[in-house]
Amino acid sequence: MEKASLSTNKKHTEAEGKLLFAIDVIRHGDRTPTADIPTAPHEWPEGYGKLTALGMRQEYRLGERLRSLYVDRYHLLADQYEPSSIFARSSDFDRTLMSADAFLMGLEPPGVGPRMTNSDEPALPYAYQPLPIHTVPKEEEVLLIPDNAYYHFEDLLARYVYPTKECQEKLANLQPKFDAWSKATGIPITHFYQLHSLGDSLSIDQSHQLSLPKDLSSEDVKTIIEAGDWIFIEAFKNPTIGKITGGELLRTIAGHLQTAKEQATPLKYVLFSAHDSTLLAQMSALGAPLNEVPQYASHLNISLFDRGNANYYVQVSYNGEPIILPISGSNSCTLEDFMVLAENARG
Repeated sequence: MEKASLSTNKKHTEAEGKLLFAIDVIRHGDRTPTADIPTAPHEWPEGYGKLTALGMRQEYRLGERLRSLYVDRYHLLADQYEPSSIFARSSDFDRTLMSADAFLMGLEPPGVGPRMTNSDEPALPYAYQPLPIHTVPKEEEVLLIPDNAYYHFEDLLARYVYPTKECQEKLANLQPKFDAWSKATGIPITHFYQLHSLGDSLSIDQSHQLSLPKDLSSEDVKTIIEAGDWIFIEAFKNPTIGKITGGELLRTIAGHLQTAKEQATPLKYVLFSAHDSTLLAQMSALGAPLNEVPQYASHLNISLFDRGNANYYVQVSYNGEPIILPISGSNSCTLEDFMVLAENARG
C-alpha cells in the first residue's frame, strides 16, 4: 500500500461540513534533560526531565490557537467550559501533566471560569477555570508511552531495526567511537540506541548554551545527536513497530469518533498529552512515518466532520499540515475507512 504523507496542498486542508468531534495528541513542551552527563554536569532548578518555563508558554500558546479553531471558528466548544464536553488524558510524567494543564489554560483561558452563585465574583482569582486531567501509573500505561517495557521496545529494535543493512552500516561506522565517547561522557555506551538519550542531553545543553564534555569535539557532538535522532526515527518508520506501539491509541481514537457519530455522548473534544515517541508511533500507524523527531508542543489532530446525508469524514493533520492518506488521496477519508485503518493497525 502507498504510504501516506504530509502535504502543503491547501485544497486538502479542510473537510467541508460540521465539525462534530476533535482529538489532539500533543508532545509536551520544552524540558530539561532526562539525565545529566557525568563529565559535564549542570544544575537544573526544575530537576531532570521537567517542563521549563518556555515549555509552559509553548503549550499555552498552542491551546490558545486551538481555542480560536474550536470555539471561534467551528463552534465545537462553548465559550464557557462545559465539563461533559472535554476529556484530557496524560501520561504520568510531570512534564506531560503540566503541559496538559498549560494547554488547557490556553483552551479555557482565565476569565471564562465559574462565578459565585450570589454574586459576580469569580470563584478563583482571574476567573481561572481548572480542568481535570486523567492519567494512569507509568507501569500500567498502554496508550501513551510506545517505547516502554510494555511493548518490549528493545526487543522490537533487535528484531526489526538492528538487522537492516542501513543500520548495520551506520553501526559499523559508529561503534569504533563508543569507547572514546564513553570516556568523554562518563556514560558506558554499548549499543546504538543509547545514542538517542545521550544525543538528547547534548542537544538540550547545547540549546541552553551550556558547556559540553571537553573531550568531545564539535564533530563528535553533531554525530551523536544525528545518530541518536536517526535510530529513534528509524524505529518508528518500521510499519510493524508502528502498528504494535501505535495501534492501541489509534483504535481508542477511532472508538471516540464512532461514538461521536452515533451521538451517544456529549463529549466533543479529547486531549492526549504525551511524548515525541507517541507522535512517531501514531504517524507510523497512520501510514505517514515522520522523517524528524517531533518538536516540543507538536500536535496531531484527528477530527470528525458531518458533510450531511450521513456522510461522516475524518480529517487528519500534523502541526497544521494535512496528512495525505493513501486510502483517499487526501487528508480526509470516510469514517468507515478510518475504522478499517485503525483495526488493521495491529502488529
